[in-house]
Amino acid sequence: MAISVLDINDASLGLWRNTELALASPGYALLDGSGYRFGEAARDEARLHPRQINHRYWSQLDTEPLTPAFGSGRHTADLVHSHLLAIHEAGGRPDSLVLAAPGSLQHDQLALLLGIVEQCPFSVAGLVDRAVAATAGQAVSGYNWHVELQLNQALLTGMRFEAGQLVRDNMVPIPGSGWLAIQETLARAVAEAFIRQTRFDPRHSARDEQALFDALPGILRKLLGASETNVDLDGRQARVERASLAQACESHYQRLLPTLSSGDAQVFLGPTLFGLPALMDKLPGARQCEPDAVSGGIDKHQQQVLADASGIRFITSLPASAGAAPASPAAPEPEPVPAPPPVEQIAPSRCQMEFNNGSIHIQPLSGPPLVINGQGLEQALELVDGDRLELPDGTAWRLVRDSVE
Repeated sequence: MAISVLDINDASLGLWRNTELALASPGYALLDGSGYRFGEAARDEARLHPRQINHRYWSQLDTEPLTPAFGSGRHTADLVHSHLLAIHEAGGRPDSLVLAAPGSLQHDQLALLLGIVEQCPFSVAGLVDRAVAATAGQAVSGYNWHVELQLNQALLTGMRFEAGQLVRDNMVPIPGSGWLAIQETLARAVAEAFIRQTRFDPRHSARDEQALFDALPGILRKLLGASETNVDLDGRQARVERASLAQACESHYQRLLPTLSSGDAQVFLGPTLFGLPALMDKLPGARQCEPDAVSGGIDKHQQQVLADASGIRFITSLPASAGAAPASPAAPEPEPVPAPPPVEQIAPSRCQMEFNNGSIHIQPLSGPPLVINGQGLEQALELVDGDRLELPDGTAWRLVRDSVE
């Protein structure tokens, strides 16, 4: 039976139809005049209009008056209702949805959510804990932890496996280590690399800061298979190292590890967590939940998840099977970085370089000028770590530590 699933993680709500992703819509609301924009359209302007953004309405779902006021919405329930309507319209208007909700939603919030859906043009076909659904399709062990990043917290869901059933029995929220906080940490580390190497601060303007945050997912993807990568922002380029991002994230990792490292539990990481630098090194036995793990688990266990004549109930246990866990895909070996030429060979006819006690001084000679950090070299200058040198033919080099890139 073909079913549609709304996977409710406010870092990116996913509408799945026949186990295919039809729409991803992060839990951002942008106040736009008298109305709202939701999802990616709102997230992509979060740094440009921070006072017109709300990203807590899913986690703080209730009917308390919004303070301060946020457009025509009276409370977060109104924003959730409007977001659901937008998802339903953009996702092809399915007649019914199975809701996969995080365990962090309290009983009264789940009841409120079901009441909101009653005012929507679709019905609820079932309600299930998303961590249980994601994990039930895996080969589980005696005890299991599922880890997800929501916007404003991480959520650890503990599940025991007994008598062929995977049963949720524990939840550990980690406030301050959600996707937003980790993004802030990563953005700060990347910005520091730009400041150190180019003297450009990408957080100085809202436009550049938005571009920095937009670039983070791509940076993480590149660093899965490399020890470093070059990042371009506003016509400038900086080298970002996986090790520096891992060090920056260490405080977040230390909030997760005490729970996940205790005992012999199997750990399942959501897709975003799996891509964080060096986290897998600290959890070598952890396994990745694929992006379609929730919808796939629901599809596999339709009989248990879909509501029957007795009505909707929140499913927190599903059939599962134990077995040898397949090895998590290993990150590709870092690509070797070609060794740069000696600095004195960069442009001997354009400049003269002097080395004195570890410092490098560059003196312009005849011909078209070299460009240093975007400006023509007109007089002698001492180079510092991060300075960018551009030749007239467009070739560019950057001074990094004791060499030039």
